[in-house]
Amino acid sequence: MLRWFGILTGIFGVILFALPFFAGIFNAGSLAGTFLFLCIALGCGYEKHLSALCASVPWIRCACRIAQLGCILFAAVSMITGVFMYRECHRTPDPAKEQTVIVLGCGLEGNRPSRSLLYRLQAAEQWLKEHPDAPVIVSGGQGSDEIMSEAQCMAGWLKNHGIDESRIYQEDRSSSTYENLAFSRAILEENSLPEDILLVTNDFHIYRACMIARRQGYTCTGLPAKTTPWLFPASVLREVFGILYIMIKS
Repeated sequence: MLRWFGILTGIFGVILFALPFFAGIFNAGSLAGTFLFLCIALGCGYEKHLSALCASVPWIRCACRIAQLGCILFAAVSMITGVFMYRECHRTPDPAKEQTVIVLGCGLEGNRPSRSLLYRLQAAEQWLKEHPDAPVIVSGGQGSDEIMSEAQCMAGWLKNHGIDESRIYQEDRSSSTYENLAFSRAILEENSLPEDILLVTNDFHIYRACMIARRQGYTCTGLPAKTTPWLFPASVLREVFGILYIMIKS
């Protein structure tokens, strides 16, 4: 019974983490998740063969134990990281504080925002309409496969949805979250905008984005936008790798 539970869990996990492949999304989260659950399905399916190999070949037995310990350690680190991600995502922004809203770019589909970017813009739109004095920086350069900068697309979208053009500042050179924030600082200083920032990005990305911002000297709070449900697991796992990279690099 336990063996079949493991097989079914592995198959379900493979399907869940492989879904982004059909949208052309291949990242560390989707690849690692697919590989991990494929190993679980195969390991449970061929349990007797693996047990026999481990009993007869010492190095295979050692490799299996190392792999098991590695999976347990990674799962523990992912759970701890997930707690911090959840807490950051549920911090409530102070509505009375003067803040500059920064919307992080996230790809285009032709001349329209991608689904993930659309969610960010919708979250920003709601906040900006509730706080009519808040300025906003839309941050994102032009990718090699894009016909315009993400900043230009976002600015146009916000203007079309009732946000006054005078409130919108464009940062159109960046190609990463680090550059989003680094290049936006010059706009803050040049226009004497509030130095406290409200970062608008998808919920899974809030913790890492705020981590990068604080390491650049910002005082920031995140404003989470929703994520397409079937992309959420792979996106969260990808963030775990990104957070660990920042921590190791520093």
